[in-house]
Amino acid sequence: MGALAGAVALVAALLPATPAAAANVPFKAATLNIYNGLSQADFVHDLNLIAAKADLVGLNEVGNRKAFLESWAAQNGWWLYAPGGVNQAGEALIAKKSMFDVLDSGSIFVCDTNGPGEVPPARYNNWVKYRHKASGRNVTHINAHAVASIENAGRPEDLPRTRCAEAQFQGLKDLAVDKQDEGQVIVSGDLNVDFSADRGYGYTKFPWQVFEANQLPNLRSNYNLYGEMGTGTHGNRHIDYVYFWKRLPEYQLMWMTGYDIVGGTKSDHNGVVATFSIQN
Repeated sequence: MGALAGAVALVAALLPATPAAAANVPFKAATLNIYNGLSQADFVHDLNLIAAKADLVGLNEVGNRKAFLESWAAQNGWWLYAPGGVNQAGEALIAKKSMFDVLDSGSIFVCDTNGPGEVPPARYNNWVKYRHKASGRNVTHINAHAVASIENAGRPEDLPRTRCAEAQFQGLKDLAVDKQDEGQVIVSGDLNVDFSADRGYGYTKFPWQVFEANQLPNLRSNYNLYGEMGTGTHGNRHIDYVYFWKRLPEYQLMWMTGYDIVGGTKSDHNGVVATFSIQN
């Protein structure tokens, strides 16, 4: 019996070891439109509120606070990408330095909504490519803010601003497709189109059809995956989104595992915080 046990142990020792299961590392990505007309105290309240709940954040309407954001980020250990003037810097991206390194960044002009110099102002799609330190994987975060008053119950309004938004949505999709070859992709922002109304009507140039309705690989939003929570992110409308690039299961290295709506803001928007798990 002793000889048999020794032989079994020898054979076991010669067999290849079972691969260790890949570890999954969590992090959180958020979006919040902080209304540009807030007082400084209310702005700081909302910024600290969302920063306390996430590791990556896409902000909207913050271009007039660029100097303050630069100081805040430096003092609190965050990367900040807020390029150009007020309009371009409005769609700022921040990330914790303790969790991410910055590899690259960029800003793409989309259009002037009602024409050059007209109100509302020009739109940009901003992005930063990070290295997630714990996993070693690249994560590109794309952030945008579409112009308001472009849809009615999911139906497009026949306005120049709507055509600008349509171009922006397609630009976001094209950018996500381009960046998915470099790693994982997250898209966030105030898109000013209600999720359920958009899905119900299905206008071909709005986010549901452009981002989500097609087969994988494609973008998928927190609402698509986990339903609409709470009363909304702007009144009763769910117009603030976090998406990620969802691949076929055998190629998926990052997953969205849930999300929360963040109330208690001074802004006219609630925030959205999505939880991710990325393979180490």
